[in-house]
Amino acid sequence: IFDQGFWASCARLLRPMARFNMLRCALFVLLQRGGLAVHSSSAEKTQRGVDGDHRVIVRFTDHSDSFEHEVEKYKKSKGVVRAKPLKQLRMAVVTLQSEEAQDEFIDELDGDEAVELAVPDTWVYADDFKSPRRAAPETELKPVRSLAEVLEHRRQCSNNPACHSRGLTGMCCPVPDGTMLSCCSMHLEPTTVALQSYHATYVSVTGEGAISARAPGMLAESKLEMMVHDDESVSFRTVFGAYLSAAETGWVTAVARDIGEREKFTLVFNRENGTFALGTSEGRFVTVEPTGYVLANRPTSDLWEGFIISKVEGKNQRFPNDPGVNQLWGMNSWARNDIDAPEAWRMWTGELGAGIVVGVIDTGIDYTHEDLREQMWVNPKEIPGNGIDDDGNGFVDDVHGADFANNDGDPLDDQLHGTHCSGTIAGVGDNGVGIAGVAWRGVRLMALKFLSADGSGRSSDAIGAIDYAIAHGAKILSNSWGGGGSSSAMRVAIERAEKAGLLFIAAAGNSGSDNDVEPHYPSSYEVDNLISVASTTSTGELSSFSCFGNTSVDIAAPGSQIYSTAPGNKYQFLSGTSMATPHVSGVAALLWMYRPQLSMQQVKQVLFDSVEKSKLLEGRIVTGGLLNAKNALETAWAFEPPRPPVHAPRAIAFVDEDPAVGTYSGVIKVTAAADESDIEYYRVYFVSAAGFQLEPFGGKMPATGERELLLDVNTSFSPPLYAVGLVAVSGRSTGEMNAKSDGVPQVVLEDYGVPELNAKGASWSGDSDLRKGWIAGTLSVERAGHEKSVSHYNVYWHGSGGRGELAGKVPAVGFSEPTCTGNACELIKQSRSGDTYMFERQPYTDEEEAIIAMSGPGTATVVQFTTEDYYDTLSIGGMQLSGDMTDSVPLPIPLPEGPASIEWASDASINDKGWIFTLVQGGARASFALNATKPLAEGFEVVAAYGRNEFPGEGILVALADFDRKMPPSPAFAPVSISFVDVDPGEDVVSGVAIVEQAPGALDAGVSAYRVNFANARGHPVGHGWTVSANDTSALQVTIPATAVPHGAVQLIARAKSDAGLAEGFVSTELVDIRPVAPGNVTWSSDRDMRAGRVSGDLVITPASLEVGIVSYVAYWIEGGKRVSEAGRRAPRGYGAPAVIHFGFGTAAEGSSILVVSAYAWGEMSEGVSVEVPDLDDARRLDAAAQAPL
Repeated sequence: IFDQGFWASCARLLRPMARFNMLRCALFVLLQRGGLAVHSSSAEKTQRGVDGDHRVIVRFTDHSDSFEHEVEKYKKSKGVVRAKPLKQLRMAVVTLQSEEAQDEFIDELDGDEAVELAVPDTWVYADDFKSPRRAAPETELKPVRSLAEVLEHRRQCSNNPACHSRGLTGMCCPVPDGTMLSCCSMHLEPTTVALQSYHATYVSVTGEGAISARAPGMLAESKLEMMVHDDESVSFRTVFGAYLSAAETGWVTAVARDIGEREKFTLVFNRENGTFALGTSEGRFVTVEPTGYVLANRPTSDLWEGFIISKVEGKNQRFPNDPGVNQLWGMNSWARNDIDAPEAWRMWTGELGAGIVVGVIDTGIDYTHEDLREQMWVNPKEIPGNGIDDDGNGFVDDVHGADFANNDGDPLDDQLHGTHCSGTIAGVGDNGVGIAGVAWRGVRLMALKFLSADGSGRSSDAIGAIDYAIAHGAKILSNSWGGGGSSSAMRVAIERAEKAGLLFIAAAGNSGSDNDVEPHYPSSYEVDNLISVASTTSTGELSSFSCFGNTSVDIAAPGSQIYSTAPGNKYQFLSGTSMATPHVSGVAALLWMYRPQLSMQQVKQVLFDSVEKSKLLEGRIVTGGLLNAKNALETAWAFEPPRPPVHAPRAIAFVDEDPAVGTYSGVIKVTAAADESDIEYYRVYFVSAAGFQLEPFGGKMPATGERELLLDVNTSFSPPLYAVGLVAVSGRSTGEMNAKSDGVPQVVLEDYGVPELNAKGASWSGDSDLRKGWIAGTLSVERAGHEKSVSHYNVYWHGSGGRGELAGKVPAVGFSEPTCTGNACELIKQSRSGDTYMFERQPYTDEEEAIIAMSGPGTATVVQFTTEDYYDTLSIGGMQLSGDMTDSVPLPIPLPEGPASIEWASDASINDKGWIFTLVQGGARASFALNATKPLAEGFEVVAAYGRNEFPGEGILVALADFDRKMPPSPAFAPVSISFVDVDPGEDVVSGVAIVEQAPGALDAGVSAYRVNFANARGHPVGHGWTVSANDTSALQVTIPATAVPHGAVQLIARAKSDAGLAEGFVSTELVDIRPVAPGNVTWSSDRDMRAGRVSGDLVITPASLEVGIVSYVAYWIEGGKRVSEAGRRAPRGYGAPAVIHFGFGTAAEGSSILVVSAYAWGEMSEGVSVEVPDLDDARRLDAAAQAPL
């Protein structure tokens, strides 16, 4: 307060006066500046004498080196009771024993070069307080107030009506940092506006006072300063200092320099089109003719008399240069139904703040948009485009957020909704492009997509988005969605956000109903961090579609016809509480960047306390008012932010003692702070990999002075999603530290898990290094049935002495064999052959449910499928199958990498034949490559592990063998595969061509030929064999002539041969002696073609009992037992599925029956199955109908 200008003012006013009188001058100037009044009387002097409170204010010169040293000297002076330094003001207040001591002290300081001023500390009072000057005994007088008390009183919000009406408390005029709130003034300040006519032209003036409305755009001369009078009339002052006047002649001019009745206009609002008519003092209305003349001669108002009054930048406003800003009525509208964004932008746009992350839980965001890309959140721990989950959060390349609808890291908006909401929150302002969001700069938009392209989504995905936002540092969650009823899981997720300090802003809904009666979720959850938002129109009324609720909907914001960003660098108007919600989210972000020390609850309270009250909203929503950005920024200064302790605990330690993977138990040890003077308690929280505080663990631990505090975890717990550690913070009643505070200790959660399963098996490919004493090759590991408790497999050298050194590790991938849950699991037939599973449910019954869960990648192939259409469904890989799919099978459906499931459900009505599908699962085997090395033992041991803990049982042992060129070929050079198809129809006789695929590098390793043999189940050769020379082709052909199958032979094997002999390693294929089998049956649907000689229908072929070797089923027209012509052919579908041949409309009937035979590689069978195909033309249909029994 007491700056150089202050004292200079005193010197100019009272230069001749004595030094003592300088105080009265000072208080007089203070009166002019701060609204204080000086009162002095004999009664006051008497009272001061009674109290014995005689104080002197001492101000030191700027060149005084150490005024604190001077203050210490004053304490030793005669008559001084105490001396208190005011460092920031370079002042001191000295209290003395008596008035005489006071005068002597002032005289003593006169001439001290270190002292600029020394004056009595005189009493002052505020104007609105009663001064104790009544004629009563001195002993009855109440103590008068000090200067400091009076100053504090005047600064109180409660003593400034405009501030008090907003519900502000504490200090307002000014706030603690010196800012003077606009509500401290009792007069409305002029607003700069422009008048746009019905003809889309702007009213402009000249320096001579001429007025016209011909300008198609806003000019500097179009700006008018509008003043509101006590009688609610308005006047318009031009940029030339004159006022608009309505002359008797009917002309409107701008020459008057003072305001009279002709310079006052009444505003009449037209709710239908949102325009204002200007009424004159004579009851006429201002109009603009098509020629541009502005007149005031109309007795009534119509279209030409309507004006759009637009706010333009005035001294208390700031506007961005974005061309679409004029479309943003919700930000700025003279009708006062906006959020006062330009007034807020004059104070703060966020560009100088530390930033804030706003999570937009919606359809995603077009993060390439010209008005959004600079505002996008960027995951600091993710490397864009490398295809790797760098931060280990489960999403690959989640640079700007994540897509929970499609479970990937790309939240690009494929709809519109999320991009539109994002533009309102934080479209880049003042960049000359598009629009401006509420918060121009500083906001980082985290795209959290859970709604798909059709605008729908699942609550579980929304919950995932909430948890992701908490773990990655969002402070505000904008939720322009709802429906689906109440969900305890959703409510708990919002409560988790509350515990982490996030504000959850939600749309109230668009059904136009009362949420007090019919709740709308998530906006109707009673959680302390939630704000429910209604929508208003440009007239200030609730939008017709907006939900409301006197106890359940908190605040209103503009939501009808809102202009904002759209995907593809476009812009669009949309309406809904969805559009109102981002206005609130944007103001919350702007406010929180303005006062980052405020708590989440304080930010919420500021938003509520700062609304513009409206009779249109009273009784409809909790606050009864409209969101106001300017009021919010001003109101924020009335809140004292939390004051947490400055001393943090020194350490936190935790060791898991629970052997189950994913659960923890043990004792948490917190080492207390060295200085606990400002600490009341300690608390433990989970913390994410990004370093953000999640939910608390346990309760508060009082600071007792003990060096170590123990939190005993008696029962096992599972950490929340994204939690990777624990953090210990200190707290007190005025605030609590958080995980990002300086010096806060953390400990990583290391799971003491023990694998439940070991690897199923392991095999060695053989030595590919033919140097003696060296080996190289590949160890194949068959993964555990499920890897829920496996993080990797340890591969050890193993010999006669047991386990040796670690040779390496094979990472787990989350592999899981198919498992079934549900009431239909026992009814579904399941089988496995090699890597292929088969699932069959034929026929099925009512109300069956089953979920077959497994890991991908893989392929499910539907080979038979007939269910009740629409109601009975099988869901595979994102496809929902239902109905008769006979013509579509076999249908292969890929399963993506990662967790996958196949879901079956039938209702309680019609049933059908059912379904069969096969599943080939990838990832069941892993490879461990051993580069050329000298072996440390005779074999390997494979054991599953989780972290540092290993499977407690025995490991899988694999023997190794060192091969060189003097030995038969190593198994590493065994053939890759062998295939064979019998083409001989004779029983127990086979013939055909065996295909042997050579191993890479086999020729260089000395392989000269391959031997093919019949073999028994153990792989031992039986009967005949054939040899083929190796060459530089990948596949070799071995012709096997018609040969009787030896006794016991069940497979063909192929082995490599070199000059040193025949290898022991081999590959095999099943030996199938193909025997011709006719189709099981054939049926004809009936003729659908009404013309003679033409047929149309379906030929349904029941497959042969053994389809091995059948190439196709061939249908022939027959007449008189002889084949006439081929009618069609179909390949077998396998798994007992019928083959169907469709006869289209107009097919020529070349016989009376059809014969179906099985065709093999060697030819067709002569015998088969037949069915009559009657040609039913119209005449025969009528005849058949006439003969039918009644």
